[in-house]
Amino acid sequence: MKVEYRIGLILLIGLIASVILRSYAGILIAALGIPFYLAYTAREQNILAKSRLFDRDLFLMMGLTVLVILAFEYFADPRLGLIVMAIVIPLVIYWMDRLKTSKK
Repeated sequence: MKVEYRIGLILLIGLIASVILRSYAGILIAALGIPFYLAYTAREQNILAKSRLFDRDLFLMMGLTVLVILAFEYFADPRLGLIVMAIVIPLVIYWMDRLKTSKK
Protein backbone atom coordinates (compact mmCIF):
# COMPACT_ATOMS: atom_id res chain seq x y z
CA MET A 1 0.00 0.00 0.00
CA LYS A 2 1.40 3.37 -0.98
CA VAL A 3 2.12 6.06 1.58
CA GLU A 4 -0.53 8.37 0.10
CA TYR A 5 -3.23 5.76 0.55
CA ARG A 6 -2.22 5.11 4.14
CA ILE A 7 -2.28 8.83 4.93
CA GLY A 8 -5.67 9.10 3.26
CA LEU A 9 -6.88 6.14 5.33
CA ILE A 10 -5.71 7.80 8.57
CA LEU A 11 -7.49 11.02 7.53
CA LEU A 12 -10.65 9.12 6.59
CA ILE A 13 -10.68 7.24 9.90
CA GLY A 14 -10.29 10.54 11.74
CA LEU A 15 -13.10 12.20 9.79
CA ILE A 16 -15.45 9.26 10.27
CA ALA A 17 -14.68 9.09 13.99
CA SER A 18 -15.29 12.83 14.28
CA VAL A 19 -18.67 12.60 12.57
CA ILE A 20 -19.79 9.50 14.48
CA LEU A 21 -18.62 10.67 17.91
CA ARG A 22 -19.62 14.31 17.29
CA SER A 23 -16.42 15.48 18.93
CA TYR A 24 -12.90 16.47 17.99
CA ALA A 25 -11.51 13.02 18.85
CA GLY A 26 -11.39 12.03 15.20
CA ILE A 27 -9.56 15.19 14.23
CA LEU A 28 -7.05 14.37 16.95
CA ILE A 29 -6.52 10.94 15.39
CA ALA A 30 -5.70 12.50 12.01
CA ALA A 31 -3.72 15.44 13.45
CA LEU A 32 -1.43 13.16 15.45
CA GLY A 33 -1.54 10.01 13.33
CA ILE A 34 -0.38 11.54 10.06
CA PRO A 35 2.79 13.29 11.38
CA PHE A 36 3.73 10.23 13.46
CA TYR A 37 3.24 7.95 10.45
CA LEU A 38 5.29 10.22 8.18
CA ALA A 39 8.08 10.45 10.76
CA TYR A 40 8.05 6.66 11.11
CA THR A 41 8.26 6.04 7.36
CA ALA A 42 11.03 8.60 6.95
CA ARG A 43 13.00 6.84 9.66
CA GLU A 44 12.39 3.46 8.03
CA GLN A 45 13.61 4.64 4.63
CA ASN A 46 16.93 5.88 5.91
CA ILE A 47 18.17 4.83 9.33
CA LEU A 48 20.69 7.67 9.47
CA ALA A 49 18.12 10.34 8.60
CA LYS A 50 16.96 12.43 11.50
CA SER A 51 13.22 12.72 11.01
CA ARG A 52 12.03 15.85 12.73
CA LEU A 53 8.48 15.38 13.92
CA PHE A 54 7.99 18.97 15.05
CA ASP A 55 9.04 21.37 12.34
CA ARG A 56 7.82 24.67 10.89
CA ASP A 57 5.24 23.05 8.60
CA LEU A 58 3.60 21.20 11.50
CA PHE A 59 3.22 24.39 13.53
CA LEU A 60 1.91 26.22 10.46
CA MET A 61 -0.76 23.55 9.93
CA MET A 62 -1.66 23.57 13.63
CA GLY A 63 -2.10 27.35 13.53
CA LEU A 64 -4.18 27.14 10.36
CA THR A 65 -6.35 24.46 11.93
CA VAL A 66 -6.97 26.59 15.01
CA LEU A 67 -7.90 29.57 12.81
CA VAL A 68 -10.33 27.46 10.77
CA ILE A 69 -11.95 26.06 13.92
CA LEU A 70 -12.38 29.54 15.40
CA ALA A 71 -13.69 31.00 12.14
CA PHE A 72 -16.23 28.23 11.58
CA GLU A 73 -17.26 28.31 15.25
CA TYR A 74 -19.12 31.56 14.60
CA PHE A 75 -21.29 30.55 11.65
CA ALA A 76 -21.15 26.76 11.17
CA ASP A 77 -19.91 23.53 12.65
CA PRO A 78 -16.09 23.65 13.04
CA ARG A 79 -15.84 20.07 11.80
CA LEU A 80 -17.23 21.22 8.48
CA GLY A 81 -14.39 23.73 8.20
CA LEU A 82 -11.82 21.05 8.95
CA ILE A 83 -13.30 18.73 6.36
CA VAL A 84 -13.23 21.51 3.77
CA MET A 85 -9.65 22.34 4.76
CA ALA A 86 -8.66 18.67 4.42
CA ILE A 87 -9.94 18.70 0.86
CA VAL A 88 -8.90 22.18 -0.31
CA ILE A 89 -5.31 22.33 0.97
CA PRO A 90 -4.09 19.15 -0.79
CA LEU A 91 -5.74 20.32 -4.02
CA VAL A 92 -4.05 23.73 -3.79
CA ILE A 93 -0.68 22.11 -3.13
CA TYR A 94 -1.23 19.72 -6.04
CA TRP A 95 -2.05 22.57 -8.44
CA MET A 96 0.91 24.64 -7.22
CA ASP A 97 3.19 21.67 -7.80
CA ARG A 98 1.78 21.17 -11.30
CA LEU A 99 2.34 24.86 -12.10
CA LYS A 100 5.96 24.62 -10.93
CA THR A 101 6.64 21.52 -13.02
CA SER A 102 4.97 22.95 -16.11
CA LYS A 103 7.24 26.02 -15.99
CA LYS A 104 10.35 23.84 -16.10
